[in-house]
Amino acid sequence: MTDFSHTPVTVIGASRGLGRVLAENFHRLGAQVLVTARGQAGLDSLARDLPGVAVLACDASAADTPNRVFATQVPRILVLCGGAMPPCCPFPEVDWEAFSGNWNNDVRMSYVFLQAALKRPLPAGTTIITITSGAVRQGSPISGGYAGAKQMQIFMTSYAQKAADRAGLDLRFLSLAPARLMPQTDIGAAGVRGYASYNGTSEAAFLETMGLGQTPQQVADALVGLIGEAAPGGNFIVSPEGVAALS
Repeated sequence: MTDFSHTPVTVIGASRGLGRVLAENFHRLGAQVLVTARGQAGLDSLARDLPGVAVLACDASAADTPNRVFATQVPRILVLCGGAMPPCCPFPEVDWEAFSGNWNNDVRMSYVFLQAALKRPLPAGTTIITITSGAVRQGSPISGGYAGAKQMQIFMTSYAQKAADRAGLDLRFLSLAPARLMPQTDIGAAGVRGYASYNGTSEAAFLETMGLGQTPQQVADALVGLIGEAAPGGNFIVSPEGVAALS
């Protein structure tokens, strides 16, 4: 396993859910962890639970946020995990503001941070990982523009790697998609409730139909593995069966 002792790791969007599990994982591995999120209360709770982890409250999609983050810590590993809660209702019932929420948050977050990593640039050897979603494979009919936003994040990750290669920058850009909903997270629990209602079934019945999904810890372990061995520009998906290239 890669030695993360004292490695500067910044996790964007990590006061709860998958992002928090990622932060906990890096903290346990001895990394020097900085966590950002919008809500100060969630960050304060994380800081109490993980002594030594630094926190910064900010809007990850704002144009000046990368400069604020990098002034606090220059990462050698940067994980982009933040994003908005998608609407959980059928397509005909979603207004444009709700439909575009993940584009205005998730996509814009990736846009500002990927560009900043290239323009600064971050130190040679830095790895930047964008967390996306298995919804890019089959869509998500009750989630507005969520699936398309996640696909755009994958495209931008590839664009960033091409730009780094053209400029001769030793930066590695990757993306990782959890294959299925994770009811252990807020977004996963909302998805389970939404799809159970959409399908006219109980949450338990929907989960049984969905089958075994990966856990947040399995995603965290997969991310650590990719940092150790993945080639630049790779896009990956993690399921209970393990990690595979996302085609």
